[in-house]
Amino acid sequence: MKKLYTILLCSCTAIGIHAQEKYRVTYDYSTEEIGYYHLDKYNKVDDTLAKPRFKKNSLVEVKLTNVNPFAVDIVTDVKEEEIHETSGGFNFGSLLGGISSFTGGGLQMNVDNLPDQGLFSEGFASRGEGLSNKFTELNSLSSNVDAIKSTLMSNLLNPNMNKEAIMNNVKQAANQVSDARLSDPNANFYMFLASLDQVVKEDSQDIASDINALSKDLDNQAITKTELSRGELHAQNTAYSDLKNLLKSINESSMQTSQNINKIKELYTTLEASSFEQTYDYLIEADKVNIELKFVQSEFADENDLDNEQNTLKERNLKLFSKGGFKINTSIALTLNNFGDNSKDFYIDEDGYIGEDINDNFAPNLSTMINFYPVLGENFNVGGSFGLSIPITNDLKGVNFLLGPSFFIGSKNRLAFSGGVAYGPVNKLTNGLEVGEQTEIFDIDNYTKSVYDFGYYFGISFSLFDIK
Repeated sequence: MKKLYTILLCSCTAIGIHAQEKYRVTYDYSTEEIGYYHLDKYNKVDDTLAKPRFKKNSLVEVKLTNVNPFAVDIVTDVKEEEIHETSGGFNFGSLLGGISSFTGGGLQMNVDNLPDQGLFSEGFASRGEGLSNKFTELNSLSSNVDAIKSTLMSNLLNPNMNKEAIMNNVKQAANQVSDARLSDPNANFYMFLASLDQVVKEDSQDIASDINALSKDLDNQAITKTELSRGELHAQNTAYSDLKNLLKSINESSMQTSQNINKIKELYTTLEASSFEQTYDYLIEADKVNIELKFVQSEFADENDLDNEQNTLKERNLKLFSKGGFKINTSIALTLNNFGDNSKDFYIDEDGYIGEDINDNFAPNLSTMINFYPVLGENFNVGGSFGLSIPITNDLKGVNFLLGPSFFIGSKNRLAFSGGVAYGPVNKLTNGLEVGEQTEIFDIDNYTKSVYDFGYYFGISFSLFDIK
C-alpha cells in the first residue's frame, strides 16, 4: 500500500511539473524591441504571442539581449499585487578590476635625438641613417597598438555597441597595421597579437644592437685619434649621452608596447568570454506584474568617467498579465430571501379554527459572502458564493445560509451578482396541530417553532479583500 501511495504521489508530481507552462519575454537593448513567446518542454519557441496573457503559476524567462556588460549594469525590480522582489544588477566590476589603468598613453621615441652622422666612421654612418628609419617604423607600430587599444576601450564603454560589432571594429583597426611579418587578425586575433608582440621585440632588439654598434664605433674613434679638440670632445660626449638615452627610450617603449599588447589580449579574452545576454527566471503568481528595468552606467565605465557619477542610461517596464488560477474573496451583500410556501404565519380565527398566511414575499437581508471563482478574465468572471445573512425586518429572526452561482464584474473593486439556495428558519406547528383544525387554545405562538427549510435568494455584493 505504501508503494502504491508513493507511485501515485510521483505521478501527480510529474503531471504537475509537465503541466507547467513556460514563456519567454525578450527585450533588445539596441533596438528596443519586446517579444513574447511560448516555449515547449524543450525550452524551444513554438509560438509567438501578440497580446499575451500568461497562465498563472507558469515560468516566465525574461531575456535581455545586446546589453554591453562593460558599459551597463542592470537593476531589476518586480512589483506585483502579492509579492515584491528586488534583484541586483549584473556587475562586471570585479571581473574588469584594474583594467582602467590600461587607458594611459604609450611612449613615443624621439628620432631627432640621433647623434650627428659625421661622428661615426664611414662604415657606420649608413647604419646611423638606417637607424632613423627603424625608429620611425617602430614608432608607427606603437601608434597602431595605441589605436587598437583606443578602439577597444571606446567600444567597450559604448552602451549601444553589441559584442559582434566591438570585435569587428577591433579587427578592422588591427588590419590597418601593414607589416608582412604579421598574421591575419581576422583569421586568428590572438596569433596576430603574438606576431605583433614578436615584431616589436625583434625591431627593438635590432635597434638596440645598432645603438650598441654605434657606441662601440665611437670608442674605436676615440682610440685612433690621440688628440681631440675641445669641440670634438664635446660632440663625442654628447653622442655618447644621446645613444644612452636612445637605448633607454627603446627599452621603455618596447616594454610599454608589449604591456599594451598583453592588456589588449586580456580585455579581448574577457570580451570573447562575456555574455551580452542576461536571463531571469520568474514564476508569475499575481494578476498583474510590472518588471522595472533600470540600465545604469557600469562600475567599469564609471571608473573611466571624469564626473565620477553613476548615470542612469535608460529605464524600461515590462508589463505581464496572467490568466487562470483560483480566487477567494469576501464581500458585504444585500440579499432578498424568499422561502415561498415553506414560510408561513399561523393564527386562530374567531371560530377557533387554525389558519395560515403564506409569506411568499422577498425579505431583505444583510449578508456576508465568501466568493470563489476561477479567473477567466480581468473584468468578468463566473463562480459561486457562500454566505450568512440576517433579516433586516423586526418580525423575522435567525441566520440564513446562502449558496449559489455568481458572476463578478471589475478587478480590485469587484461587484458580484448572485442567486441560489437559501436555508433558513421558518415557522411550523407543534403538538400535532394542523391548519383547519378547531382548537380551544388562544395563543398559537406557544404551539409553533422555528425549523430550517429551503428557499432561494438574489443579491448584490461588494468585495472587501482577497483571501487568496
